[in-house]
Amino acid sequence: MEHNEQSETEKIQNYEDAVAEGKHSMRRKQKERYVRKKRKKLKRLKAFLGFLFFVLLVLGVYYFIKLPQWYLAPDAFSKPNEEKVKIINNYLVPKQIIYNSLKDIKVMPVPIFMMGVKDIKRELFKIPVIKNVYIRRYGLPARIQIIIRERIPAVVIKSELNTKPSAFITTDGVFISDKNYTPLSESGPVLKILTKDANYAKDWDIKRVENIEKIVKAVEAYSSEKVQYIDMRDPNDVYVKIESTNIRLGVLDSLVFERIKRIYTILPQISEVDGEVKYVDLSWDKVNYLKLKQKEDEAKEKTQESEE
Repeated sequence: MEHNEQSETEKIQNYEDAVAEGKHSMRRKQKERYVRKKRKKLKRLKAFLGFLFFVLLVLGVYYFIKLPQWYLAPDAFSKPNEEKVKIINNYLVPKQIIYNSLKDIKVMPVPIFMMGVKDIKRELFKIPVIKNVYIRRYGLPARIQIIIRERIPAVVIKSELNTKPSAFITTDGVFISDKNYTPLSESGPVLKILTKDANYAKDWDIKRVENIEKIVKAVEAYSSEKVQYIDMRDPNDVYVKIESTNIRLGVLDSLVFERIKRIYTILPQISEVDGEVKYVDLSWDKVNYLKLKQKEDEAKEKTQESEE
């Protein structure tokens, strides 16, 4: 009897434990479903907020790009000023010439950072003095900066010493005779050549200039003085002006360098001569002498100085 009661008690206890465990399992599942639902709602909310943020970001970027400060003025090239189009690093080419070359360029209705610069470069490269062009674009307000890299004059050609240059040749062999660019071509350390040649483009090329430069360097090496100019107005009677005197080289033949070597032996004699030396004559192959100034030469020089 006791055994049956104990068995019944165990059954009841097991039943109650099973019911309790079932209730606990059901609560756990309910809680898990609740958590899953909450996570789904949070995920949907995050997705919606992300989409909303993306839309606002796109709208913000769109309206930011649409600000008028991003767009270059339609008349930036037709009516240029330095606030819209600034030109720097130009020395030989006047700014007005650069502006005039760009006046027909159309400003596209796009933000400044999307604006093409090929048309600008194409027009500027038509100017022979310009070697390269760099263009910087800025926004807020929209403007561009044009950086010019010009060719470097190597030789200036003149008809007279006190006249404006007629033409010049650059270090890369480009011959330029346009009057718009020649006035400033002798502002730097360039070789001045006096000549009467009428057809500069035909009579002068880079090879001829290089030969003259070799002669100039030889004169500077043997005289220890800087050459100021070379007078080739008479091609058969060429003079080179150095700081202390003139040097007559005569014809620039194959023996001219041998004659130049005699400069260092005759220059010291200038200080020992009574009177002012007009030039050192090296035009003869085996004879060199000092030519003294006459009174008429001094009067002529004074007249030239007063004219200058």
